[in-house]
Amino acid sequence: MMLLNDFYSLLQHDPADSSVTARISINRNHKILQGHFPGLPIVPGVCMMQIIREIMEVTIKKPLRLVAADNMKFLTVINPEKNSEVEATVLYTKDDDQFLINATLFLGTVTFFKLKATLKTSAWSL
Repeated sequence: MMLLNDFYSLLQHDPADSSVTARISINRNHKILQGHFPGLPIVPGVCMMQIIREIMEVTIKKPLRLVAADNMKFLTVINPEKNSEVEATVLYTKDDDQFLINATLFLGTVTFFKLKATLKTSAWSL
């Protein structure tokens, strides 16, 4: 896991059949945020995608890789000084060694990010 337990922490992780919900805490002092952007830190889009992937890896207990991102919507920036905690919902279907996901990062009524993608199990270890 690249970002888990360093850039963010899982505060809550609730897997269910074909879905998972999670609550994360973003490390507002992380070096990524110092450069993106100085004086106005925002979570980079690539980190949002990585968070979703890692939540799925924790859920299925296997490494995954992104093979297709059918639709990504960055709707509102995540400024960890204002929103240090964020919620995630991932709905997924399994097809052999692939997972078709529909994920959202949000807090209350504010949606930050939406992703429809395909993740595939990887030979890499966690």
